[in-house]
Amino acid sequence: MDTLTLADLGPIIAAIMGPMLLFAAASMRYQHIDSTKTRGLTRDLIEHSNKELRDLIERTNRENREMIAKNRDLIEDTRQRCARIEGHLRIAPPPDQTPETGSDAEAA
Repeated sequence: MDTLTLADLGPIIAAIMGPMLLFAAASMRYQHIDSTKTRGLTRDLIEHSNKELRDLIERTNRENREMIAKNRDLIEDTRQRCARIEGHLRIAPPPDQTPETGSDAEAA
């Protein structure tokens, strides 16, 4: 039986390790290219979504301001109608409240 030396095993190790190292290097290169492309796409999507979000926020704020103004007008109209009805029915408004005494009517 002959003993194998490291020099005899060199070509066998190279035959096994060479393709493995080549495959590892090719995989790393593919992953690098793919991740670079994915980063670019992700950056574009983020910029696009940020623009859409800003537009949505602006539109929502504008709609909210319009609704608030409309509700203020409706409340003011309702107050005026109630005041006219109370005046027509001769209902006196409640006395003003003061924090110390409870009401002006009680203080007088």
